[in-house]
Amino acid sequence: MSASPDAVSVVPVHIVSGFLGAGKTTLIRRQLALRGAQSPPERCAVLVNDFGVASFDATLLDGGVGVINIPGGCVCCTAPEGMVPALQSILDELKPDRIFIEPTGLARPADLVDTLERSPIAGRITVTPVAAVVDPNQLISDTPPVLLLEQIDAAAILIANRIDTASAPALAAFRQQVTEHWPEPLGVWEVSQGEVPPEVFELRWADAPPPGDNTDSDDHDHDHSSTEGYAAASGAWSADITFDVDRLKSLLRTAGLTRGKGLFRTDIGWYRLERAGDAVHAAPTAYRGGSRLDIIVAGSQEEAQALIDRISGLTWTPPRDAEPVVRLRDAEGREVELTRLALAALPGQVSDVSALIPGREGRGVYLREVLSLVGPETTYTFVVSASDGMSTEPVPIDGAGEAVLVHSLADGPFPRDKGGPYRLLIPPGEGRSACANVKKLDRIRIVAG
Repeated sequence: MSASPDAVSVVPVHIVSGFLGAGKTTLIRRQLALRGAQSPPERCAVLVNDFGVASFDATLLDGGVGVINIPGGCVCCTAPEGMVPALQSILDELKPDRIFIEPTGLARPADLVDTLERSPIAGRITVTPVAAVVDPNQLISDTPPVLLLEQIDAAAILIANRIDTASAPALAAFRQQVTEHWPEPLGVWEVSQGEVPPEVFELRWADAPPPGDNTDSDDHDHDHSSTEGYAAASGAWSADITFDVDRLKSLLRTAGLTRGKGLFRTDIGWYRLERAGDAVHAAPTAYRGGSRLDIIVAGSQEEAQALIDRISGLTWTPPRDAEPVVRLRDAEGREVELTRLALAALPGQVSDVSALIPGREGRGVYLREVLSLVGPETTYTFVVSASDGMSTEPVPIDGAGEAVLVHSLADGPFPRDKGGPYRLLIPPGEGRSACANVKKLDRIRIVAG
């Protein structure tokens, strides 16, 4: 229902992800028709991104629907600087009750969430749980697309579309994805022609079941409700809280856990951490629904809860520096602080980044020169993080390529209102457009293995 003209409302934004050809457009069209038929009708807006022309023809839609297209590439790679201004225009001019975003089938929804959550309009919108539209037939190829699996991992709402054409093995593969999805999805639908009910897009993170209610039996080496000597506990934390990944991994490794399984926002990005045997395994995750942990300990319920309480204290707060620095931390935990002048003294300087990246400005240094300070370990990966908590996925050190760390404008610091004091830029090439990888850069973390 439309808000009153005088009300100050936060507009829900729904990211409808899905691999190429899954049926995202059809699903959104049906939602627009349903909501337009309400009394009074909902005023919706759609932001579309694809490699070609818009997949929506605004002239075919009912009144009260605004469509903005960001053409020319993947929204998670080339359009963050166009996506936020487009949403700003939608909010200011169309004043919608809700916004749907249909990214290209090659987008990573986690990148969209991160871009929106750190944007100037974050206070005017609420990014709802990501929905993934899945064509089950795409799951039974010899090698399902990696991006498809990433989209499923990022989603809290799973929609199997085109089940009228899906084979029995394909439906079984989708249901297996649902069974293995952790945390448990907020909602699962199996439909044809995108015919999902409107309540799909009323789901919010607050509707998630508490941690511990959805841990499958394979995660329980012992039934803590009936096996003497073992106890289970769970914790959940807001997505606004950032954990210190080193302290977190250390505690999970040494705390005497029988089993532990968690999702955490850490100082080097979102990670899935699992304790099995004597090892703690860490892997990046696309899930953005807040941090959570399920554990089993050999001990009492009080001991299990005490461990959750200790983990609650392992938060990370970005340091406040008199002079902004880039912290380069190697795989052994040694840290070097590089000032702007130190970065400007390294070899591999780029005196004018516009020569490499049209439309950009400033002076910088090739990122590979910064990474070389930790040695030639090509088996290592690196993570670049920003002062507001955004982090990249791990990238092999030898994959730094022509990336440039911008440190200066003219003879002074790179302005904060342009993404400074440090910013990472990637030149165009190999089919990609120029891309602002990380604004407000302040940390580069080297990860062994």
